[in-house]
Amino acid sequence: MDGVLAWWDGVEEWLTGLSFVPQLLVTLIVVVPLAIAVAIVLNLLVDGVMSVIDRRRFADDDGKGL
Repeated sequence: MDGVLAWWDGVEEWLTGLSFVPQLLVTLIVVVPLAIAVAIVLNLLVDGVMSVIDRRRFADDDGKGL
């Protein structure tokens, strides 16, 4: 764990040493794709849970729901 924390401290020090525009670009290059990936994973997780919980699918004989 100390290695990860030391690495993170180095990254943080490097990032704060940059001027504003490079900080913004590096942050956008990292944060935007990461946020998109997290949103996709959460969407798939919620869809999976809701398909298990959703009982309306089985309400009709044809299985299409209400």
